[in-house]
Amino acid sequence: MPRDVDAPPSRDVVATIRVRRDRFDLMTRIVGATTPDARAELIGVHRRTLNRALKGRPGDKFMAQTVAALRRHSEALGACGLAPTLDELFEVVAA
Repeated sequence: MPRDVDAPPSRDVVATIRVRRDRFDLMTRIVGATTPDARAELIGVHRRTLNRALKGRPGDKFMAQTVAALRRHSEALGACGLAPTLDELFEVVAA
């Protein structure tokens, strides 16, 4: 991709993705996963991976598996007005 030489120099913008804990906790509670071990099992990850993701380092695999796992419960979540999507469960924040 060609670089625009007339463009002002960009400032380094540092951003990261984090779990929307309130939504994550609510959705996992509704589907019966109320402990860290149950939540890790629901998503299909090790508990350490869950802890790392909840502390601010969710990887793409964790994100995909979380959405997929909760979509299997879309009927129960939908009855509560919730939709397990990337936008609902994760957010981009300045680091």
